[in-house]
Amino acid sequence: MADAPPPRLATRKIDDRSVGFLVAGASHVLTHWMHQAIWGQPPAVGGRDVAGAYVAALYSHNARFARRFADAHGIVHAGDDLAALLNRREIRCVYVGNHPRHHAETVHAALLAGKHVLCEPPISDSLEECQELEQMAHHRGLVLAANYVWRSTGVVRRLREMLHADAIGEVLGARIDNLLPLPLDRQTWRIQQPFGGVLWDRLLHDADLLTFLFLNQPAEIQSHSLQTLLGSECEEDVLHTIWLRGGLPAIVHDSFALPHAPVSIIIYGGAGSLHAVHCEPGNRQSQLIVNRGEQQRAVDIDVIDPYRASVARFLAAIRLGETPLATPLDDQSAVACVLAAQQSLQQKQQIFVKQIRHRVT
Repeated sequence: MADAPPPRLATRKIDDRSVGFLVAGASHVLTHWMHQAIWGQPPAVGGRDVAGAYVAALYSHNARFARRFADAHGIVHAGDDLAALLNRREIRCVYVGNHPRHHAETVHAALLAGKHVLCEPPISDSLEECQELEQMAHHRGLVLAANYVWRSTGVVRRLREMLHADAIGEVLGARIDNLLPLPLDRQTWRIQQPFGGVLWDRLLHDADLLTFLFLNQPAEIQSHSLQTLLGSECEEDVLHTIWLRGGLPAIVHDSFALPHAPVSIIIYGGAGSLHAVHCEPGNRQSQLIVNRGEQQRAVDIDVIDPYRASVARFLAAIRLGETPLATPLDDQSAVACVLAAQQSLQQKQQIFVKQIRHRVT
């Protein structure tokens, strides 16, 4: 069943059942999705008039911007002193959504302060550093999770269910077209080094999606840069051939600059194929079609707010010890694929992807 919509934020009260979040970074994702997702959580026990979680404070490197953003969004505490904000007693969790170059240092500070952390991918562009942060969280009894929200969309959940039920027989291959044009207001650090370009912005999530759907990791990759249309210093349009362990092939096309092409996932099988369109997180127009010969059948998809679902899994990990939507090991697997793609573009050849030993969640 689809998630029931939460009450309006203004009707929620805060008490000792409410989990306070410090948000690091006044980002696009926070503005459009995560602020509502945090406030929309039900309490662990009690009625729906109580906020299960709330944004208690905002951290930014720019104190003036932090205060202006906080005032606009009803956040009481804000500033550029991370240590002071982490020291507040009501803060139990930190959502890290600032520039990716600050992710690892922010995660480290939060864990050192004894806070649980939900981080936008990547946690770090260094596999070794991510492993160190994972161990740091483990030894302190804290939850460290990566916010790969594509995993919690209704269409991806349904795709995974159908694959595991052998709905199209033996899987023969897959294709992902992640081609949404990059809006003008987001053409800032996303088209600048470091962390700019489609590898970190798109392939990172594509790789995790393949792992999540097929319970298997990318083993080899060959990447080709196609064209530069925005005039940036980063890769804007890249075609990848990825082989998962066992040899399953996938074609992945990532672009910032191709209009009129919806985000789509196609999975080919011996008894049919699955074709999902408009399937990026947050798009409520997603469609899933089963093709068998000349016959097509639409499949019902639950309407789910993936950001709210990811926060719910994070809180369940804190309260109940459940596994969050994506773990640091999941993040390392996706980062390993991006690093291999970078090497493939530099060397113009097929590259082996470092394998991360873990059970896919």
